[in-house]
Amino acid sequence: MAEQRLLAVYGHPDDEGQAAGTLAAALAAGVRVTLLCATRGEVGEISDAALATPKTLGYVRELELRAAMAQIGLGDVRFLPYRDSGMEGTPPNDDPRCLHRAPAEAVVGELVGLLRELRPHVVLTWDAEGGYGHPDHLAVHRHVTAAFDAAGDAARYPDRGAPWAPARLYWGARPMKRWAGVFAELERRGLIGADELNPAFRERAEAALRAPDPPVSLQLDVRAHLDAKRRAARMHRTQFGEGSLFARIPPELEAEFFGDELFYRARPAWPDGAAPERVLWPSEE
Repeated sequence: MAEQRLLAVYGHPDDEGQAAGTLAAALAAGVRVTLLCATRGEVGEISDAALATPKTLGYVRELELRAAMAQIGLGDVRFLPYRDSGMEGTPPNDDPRCLHRAPAEAVVGELVGLLRELRPHVVLTWDAEGGYGHPDHLAVHRHVTAAFDAAGDAARYPDRGAPWAPARLYWGARPMKRWAGVFAELERRGLIGADELNPAFRERAEAALRAPDPPVSLQLDVRAHLDAKRRAARMHRTQFGEGSLFARIPPELEAEFFGDELFYRARPAWPDGAAPERVLWPSEE
């Protein structure tokens, strides 16, 4: 098989966890993989004051992401020059440097340039709901989708390199519903208290559990890479400290909920009702 190339684009360090097993499997198969992070997560949590301060958090989280990806053998980690926008309605949303405020034409142009430089065959990114609706997740979804559609058109962004049309665009599938299921099971087992989830997050989680399952067009078994995926997640120490909810997930529950990774093929359109594929590159490719 000729060299295949994959680009994964997410909003913050640790967002890539939803596809870490897929990235690991692709690397093991000889695929050339690049991870692009739109921000450095400057306004995320700090689990332990000894790890970072609000001023150093972006730098620390960049190092955490690079350390996380080293666990799966991924060295090509890149960043866009935007600031973390924070949660909806918070003061960081108003920072002119944040991704949420960045002009769409500028962000899409940068992404088109990277698509034309890297020439990926497959692109992975956030779903249309941005998982739990974070402004940066939503922005990444919009901008990556727009750039995917523009990159092959020579008339668009002519100063950003020779046209390149990637073959397929996948959005994450059911990320919120999956996490909602994890937290519901942790609560049922008494591993988290009823008051530990943010009320707004709990409302979203309960709505996700009630909603019909969104369609899935790609279901990848990544159990062979679960240990590496677990090690990668543990590198995000500022976000997932020893007392975090994530640290309380038992190994058997990790395997049940995270032993496969789900995606929806947005380009080309996935046929309604078709059974999910089980491999990233079908044999005929």
